[in-house]
Amino acid sequence: MSHRGLLLSLPTGIVRGARMAETRRPAEESRALLIEAAVEIIRTEGYGALSARRLAEKVGLKRQIVHYYFRTIEELLLSVVRFYGDSGLARMREALRRDPLKALWKVQVDASATTFAFIAMASHEPAIRAEMRHYMDEFRQVQTEAIAAYFQARGVKPELPPAAIAILIQSVSQTLAVESSIGAVRGHAEARAAIDALLRRLTRDKKTAPAR
Repeated sequence: MSHRGLLLSLPTGIVRGARMAETRRPAEESRALLIEAAVEIIRTEGYGALSARRLAEKVGLKRQIVHYYFRTIEELLLSVVRFYGDSGLARMREALRRDPLKALWKVQVDASATTFAFIAMASHEPAIRAEMRHYMDEFRQVQTEAIAAYFQARGVKPELPPAAIAILIQSVSQTLAVESSIGAVRGHAEARAAIDALLRRLTRDKKTAPAR
C-alpha cells in the first residue's frame, strides 16, 4: 500500500506533550535530525521501511516528536527530498568551482547509491516524482553551465556538448555504484580508466581552430 496520504495525526494531548518535550531541543535541530535520519533509512533499508516508529527509534526520540513535525509520511518524504536536493545542489555548486569535470565524476560516484534509492521511492509517489524531476533538472542545468564555462574560460571547443558530457559521466558513475553495491565489479577498473582518459582528452589545452 502506498504511503501517500497516510495520516500520522495524534490526539491533542499527545501533540501538546510533544511540544513540551521539544522545548529541550531547538526546533530546527530536531527537524534536521529527523530528516537526516530518514535519508539514512531510505538509503540503507529502502523507503518502505520508513515509518514514524522506525524514525523515532533511529534518532532516539519519542514517536510523538515525529508526529509533531510531520503529520503524514508524504509530508516527511517531501521534506527529505527537499533537504537532499538543496544540500546536494549546494555541494555540487561548490565542487564544480574548480575542475567541474573531475568534480562531477567524484560527486556523482559518491551520490549515486542514494540517488537510486530516491528514484525508486519516486516511482510510487506522484508528488515525490514531481519534486525529484524539479531537482534533477536543476542539477543538470548547474552541471551543464559549469562545464560550458570551464571550456569557455580556456578557449577550448569540447568534442561533446556540455550536457552530453554531464550525462555520460553520471550514467557511468551510477552504473558502477549500483553494481558495486551488490559486489559486481567486473569491468569497473576498465570503465574508470576510460572515463579518466576521456576527461584528460577533453581537458587538453586545445584551442578552438579558427573558422575558414
